[in-house]
Amino acid sequence: MPDSEPSKIAELIPAATVICLRDGAKGIEALLLRRNRNLKAFGGAWVFPGGRVDQADAPGADELSRARTAAVREAQEETGLRLIGEQLVPLSLWIPPVQEKRRFSTWFFLAHAGSQTIEIDGGEIHDFKWISPKNIIDQTPDAETMIMPPTYVSLHQLCNYESVSDALIGIERRANDRFETRFTRSEQGFVTYWQDDAAYDCGDLAKTGRRHRLVAKADGWEYLRSEAGLDL
Repeated sequence: MPDSEPSKIAELIPAATVICLRDGAKGIEALLLRRNRNLKAFGGAWVFPGGRVDQADAPGADELSRARTAAVREAQEETGLRLIGEQLVPLSLWIPPVQEKRRFSTWFFLAHAGSQTIEIDGGEIHDFKWISPKNIIDQTPDAETMIMPPTYVSLHQLCNYESVSDALIGIERRANDRFETRFTRSEQGFVTYWQDDAAYDCGDLAKTGRRHRLVAKADGWEYLRSEAGLDL
């Protein structure tokens, strides 16, 4: 069964993240920021620009519009990038496990960063780099580039595209993903899984059926997702 659930589940806090993209010499590249190692939450991890939705972020608008506004603001605060909210393409919505004490309901967006210069403050963010999604996927886990499951899965989805234009068009044409997360431990490693996995309701990782899970093995992470109508 999944790890035990708390008696009181923390309320969801609206948040937004933006995956800034550019076309590199060898294909699409995404911007990652390194969080200050001294931070309590994900200190030292490599993340996308983002943060919680503030009260001043498009008050009165719908959830997605407010998340767009927050994503644009956070990108400018953390990287100096100036993005246009209407041009952000929704990728996915992430809901953390119920065990988390602080639960952020986070919209992930894609944006074309172009050739803008990156400027970090050296406070919350200590470093940045442009990376090939495929290279990160092939190298995870890597002690020098610690990433979280939502970052890994998002980069994994981008491996299917050769250019920023292809990615924005392809993602915009499909339905937004929704990841309501559960996790457990197995002999292979830490397993994160989502609604359309056969184990989602029962916690039995061996149950026959569809797969939508990330297995964090010591020698390499493995993302499994069944094609429509097929089991793995």
